[in-house]
Amino acid sequence: MSASASVINGVRSVPGDFLREWRQEWSRLSPTVLYATRVFFAIGLALWLAGFLMLENPISAVTTVLIVANPTPGALISKSIWRIAGTLAGTTLGIALMASFPQQPVLFFGGLSLLVGMACCVATLLRFYRAYAAVLTGYTIIIISTSAFVDPDRIFESAMSRLSVVVIGIVSTAFVFQITTLKSQNTATDRIEQFLRDVLGQFVRLSRAELQSDEPRPDDVGQVGAFREMEASAYSERARLLAQAGAVIEAIDYASSVDYQVNRRAAALHEGVGRLMGLLSAHHAAQRAIPPDDVGLVRAARRISGRLIGELADMPMETLLHGDAALIRDRIRRAIGQLEALAREAPDLAGLAAVDTERDIVVQLGQAVDNLSDVAWHEKGVRLLPLIEWPAALRNFARGALVTLMGCLTWYILRWSAGPSALVYLICASCLLSTAPSATKASWLLASGTAMAIPACYIFRTFLLPQTDGFPLLWVSLFLCLLPGIWIQFHPRYAVRGFGYAVFFNVFTQVDNPVPYHDIPMLNAWFATLLGCVGLVLVFRVVLPADQRLDVARLISALCRSVQRFAALPLRYRVSWPSWEYRQMQRVLRMTQRLSFVEGSARVFQVTDAALAAVALGRTVMRLRWLLREEGSVTQEQERIVENALGALKGLRRDPLATAEALRSAAMQLLPGLPVTGESPVSAENREKQSSGGGLGTLRRMAACLVQAAQLIDAAPGFFHKGGPMQQAADHPFAHADLRHLIMPRVKRPASRTA
Repeated sequence: MSASASVINGVRSVPGDFLREWRQEWSRLSPTVLYATRVFFAIGLALWLAGFLMLENPISAVTTVLIVANPTPGALISKSIWRIAGTLAGTTLGIALMASFPQQPVLFFGGLSLLVGMACCVATLLRFYRAYAAVLTGYTIIIISTSAFVDPDRIFESAMSRLSVVVIGIVSTAFVFQITTLKSQNTATDRIEQFLRDVLGQFVRLSRAELQSDEPRPDDVGQVGAFREMEASAYSERARLLAQAGAVIEAIDYASSVDYQVNRRAAALHEGVGRLMGLLSAHHAAQRAIPPDDVGLVRAARRISGRLIGELADMPMETLLHGDAALIRDRIRRAIGQLEALAREAPDLAGLAAVDTERDIVVQLGQAVDNLSDVAWHEKGVRLLPLIEWPAALRNFARGALVTLMGCLTWYILRWSAGPSALVYLICASCLLSTAPSATKASWLLASGTAMAIPACYIFRTFLLPQTDGFPLLWVSLFLCLLPGIWIQFHPRYAVRGFGYAVFFNVFTQVDNPVPYHDIPMLNAWFATLLGCVGLVLVFRVVLPADQRLDVARLISALCRSVQRFAALPLRYRVSWPSWEYRQMQRVLRMTQRLSFVEGSARVFQVTDAALAAVALGRTVMRLRWLLREEGSVTQEQERIVENALGALKGLRRDPLATAEALRSAAMQLLPGLPVTGESPVSAENREKQSSGGGLGTLRRMAACLVQAAQLIDAAPGFFHKGGPMQQAADHPFAHADLRHLIMPRVKRPASRTA
């Protein structure tokens, strides 16, 4: 009886397991399936409207659907607006260019190359879908000019036809996605709350690990006290949080176009997210090391900050961000008061710096929560400007101009009838690649996706299109061929390849109104496009490839020089710290991203750690400047000591170790009775004497900042030095040296001449 029951139970358990697995699989695939379904209806509506209005090239409306479609309403509207703006700009420039050089092809090609190069340059400098408007401006010129090469008088008609299909595609996509959106998913508010929760959770985990460890943690090769003080999983989580911050900023930008409340609070929300990004730089190995002579003071400070962050992490967001802000502020003020009391008991400079670091973390967290909470509704936030990277922009300008000129001259010299097909692909692809993080790597993905679209188009034109009878069959057969590209776009690793397949498949099909069947010209155009793929990869990967390591070295130099300029500014200049910090964190993000293309994860983690140390160094400079300017309780002699210490940062890139020593010496001059570490005891009378009075409290905070700055420089002097390992070529003997050590590259001196 029991055996038969077990068999029955075993049989019954199979459908249950299958149903559970099916639900899990569906939850994973449902977003892609729902997105593909909505794109299916948007394609049908756009194709029908373009055909009903008897437009010349209705398939361009389908291309617009594929480009504009986005499951997030704000992103869809934002991209649609900027696509129309880019189309208008491109059609205007195209008409002006054709009107200026109607019978002068060489001058037309030169002007076209310059305009495409400028579009690629501007697209690299801008962010989000503003960059896409610049991209669209560039390749709209060639799209409307192609049909007018034979008859320049048709340029205005071609421009209006292009604008019409773009508007139809946008309206169709917006209509379908709007009526099929049951609720707003992935809103800016949800992403902000999730990001805050993840950052708090990261600090809680790291705080517990620190308090539980009594010995220095070895690194991957077994060295104790190494530069890397966190587990590899913690570094991976930090990298994920930095990338997540970029997605949150993007979501706020998109939500501003559809949500009035987010639009009103956008500046404060950007500032809050920027502060959370900067908070990630506060958890640095150089500042988290507990002094060897600590008697429990630093651990007590860690418990205070850890307890506060744990309480905030456990709070529901309705209480933390949307509840009574006074209660949250009061709890943070109490923690700051407890940490200040501990700082007054610090027996040495190392302990004082460690306790003050905890205080600064709590202060930063309180400011971030204030920016993100509803209390910031009427507060004027700081405008966070994007990072402008001119070397990459100029490189993309050269790439776009070279690709365009190469395609134009090849067509002009060979007089190939399919030359315009290769030209359209080259210009469109080079403009699209200008917004990629690594255009060199993405060029191969885009070219391979385009090449995959050619055999798919052959199948469609040979076996499916001749069998279609009526609009429904055309709609379904077209969508089935586009489905692989639509599906692949949901996988970030191959999204560029899927995008290239889907978009250029539409170009190759030549589903006009009516549909022509000319096999030889069609094969000729496909072959020209394949040659265009080869030329694109040749220019982006061989002729003008990106040197990722050189770009990283430039970003490191810019970051270090920014800290030096910040320290050298007169005190009367008020610098917006959130804006400065946000700009540097953008440098860190791009540095990490580009270094990951050429280095292993261990090296990327080490360089990221050092870059975050530079951002934290900038924060210590900001705090010193604020204390000198706002606190009027220091003497002229003490002010001179701090100003000289800030002036010592001029030698940061020349001799970082000497700079760190000068900062530490300045801290000892401010508090001469306090040793650097616990090597000499301090009497209770001296400690009481140094702790009393507002001026001495300010001095302790200044001394703590100076010690923190010295610790950060000592952690990675090879990062700050202008001749450090990251400033060398990849084949240099010291290119992969440890950043903890200052290794000067050997310079081969020329042999002296003798008579």
